[in-house]
Amino acid sequence: MDMKCALHVHTTFSDGQLAPEQMLQAYRDQGFKCVAITDHQFMVPPNYRNYLELLAHRLRKDMMLLIGFELDYEPWSHQHLLEIFGKKDVLRVLCHPRNYYLSTDEINQRMRSAPIQIDAIEVSHRGFYTPEYNISQIPYPQIATDDAHELRDVARCWIETEECKNPDRLFKAIRASQFQIKMA
Repeated sequence: MDMKCALHVHTTFSDGQLAPEQMLQAYRDQGFKCVAITDHQFMVPPNYRNYLELLAHRLRKDMMLLIGFELDYEPWSHQHLLEIFGKKDVLRVLCHPRNYYLSTDEINQRMRSAPIQIDAIEVSHRGFYTPEYNISQIPYPQIATDDAHELRDVARCWIETEECKNPDRLFKAIRASQFQIKMA
């Protein structure tokens, strides 16, 4: 395992304190090779995806930049979901269950009843590990993320996978739990 991945990062496109380039540099300085910018969908400007696609193209030799959103899923009282786009695939993650005080049964019920496929859950909250959700009773891949909004949030929790340059392969590895959770 040698590719550090941050899959939940915010920038000034929503409620983050750093511009995308600054946030990516902070992760690059910590040895990350994959970062997903996942700003809140209801806040991003119309040029969000185009801007990040150009940035991803510029960075493609050094870092895999994934583009996504943090969505408010209204049927679940605005539960947050990450939606991260690959070339042909989409990875969806149930965000920070501790924030909503969800029980194991509530998580499993939400995962089973969702009208869309949800691929994994976060077992961290704002970059701090929440071990009560990293349990076998939740039979879905369990990832750790920073949910970074500012510089001090960078590189607290992440996953490590085999290095790849294809986001769809990364998503397949996550669905197969072929990664390790890491913490600072």
